[in-house]
Amino acid sequence: MIARSFLISCFLIVVFWTTGIGQVGQTGLAFLKLGVGGRALGMGEAYSAIATDPSGMYYNPASLALASSAQLLLMHKEWIQDAKTEFIGATTTMGKVTLGISINSTSINNIEIREGPGPAQGSFDSHNAAIGISGAYRFDTSFSIGVTGKYLYEKILVNEASGLAVDLGGWYLTPWNVRLALAVNDLGSLNELEYESTKLPTTIRAGGAYEIPLPSIDGTLTAASDIVTITGEKKTHLHLGAEINHRQALSVRVGYRTGYDARSFSTGVGFRYGLFQIDYAFVPTKFDLGSTHTFSLLIDFR
Repeated sequence: MIARSFLISCFLIVVFWTTGIGQVGQTGLAFLKLGVGGRALGMGEAYSAIATDPSGMYYNPASLALASSAQLLLMHKEWIQDAKTEFIGATTTMGKVTLGISINSTSINNIEIREGPGPAQGSFDSHNAAIGISGAYRFDTSFSIGVTGKYLYEKILVNEASGLAVDLGGWYLTPWNVRLALAVNDLGSLNELEYESTKLPTTIRAGGAYEIPLPSIDGTLTAASDIVTITGEKKTHLHLGAEINHRQALSVRVGYRTGYDARSFSTGVGFRYGLFQIDYAFVPTKFDLGSTHTFSLLIDFR
């Protein structure tokens, strides 16, 4: 009871803090802020309270404890300026403990080198990666905690940097079947990239979710929201998402984010057959930047 009360108190403090205070500054490693998983992105990344698949290693490691079987998640995302993101995550459950490993990698190829007007002098690639090991512990069906340790790497032209970070999370199911979640992601640091160290985008998420049965279609409606703030940046964001699921076979999703300059709306679909679930998310962007397409495959070894 003490641990649960502490989580709820932290949840309320974070909600009031993030909605009332904006931090000023700049952060790097933008790929750590872009989200993973077709289901999560289709729901506007309102996902910290419902991330029961391996993408929970990105959103909230405590939610991994909700899974009842081993899972494997593969994701491919294509977004602006020919940037590509790959994510692979695997989890296994042993009693009250869930363990996981993940690789999150983003690359941009053939970036032109220019020192002035005229033809490019050449090109180079940019690579970023995060390799994580996660653990979650379920005290009972209503409370869990989790942690992820990460190795971070970035390379721009010939310059390289690496570092370590940690994610912390908690998850609680209230007596009214409302799910609450709190996560702090990317606490850590990198060594210098040539002359200066990149500042990590430490992210605080406070989320909630509620599932409503829909007997008329033999399905459910899941509504979720996250309040997201990145320390070192000025804005706090509200993420909203909804999913209608029919017979655990077909899902339709929609999401909305506030406070972002280039993106807000998202949508997606999911199909499940046996052990396999295929998810697709579409996120349009403004300013002629194009659209983001995300495909993911979840294998649930139940």
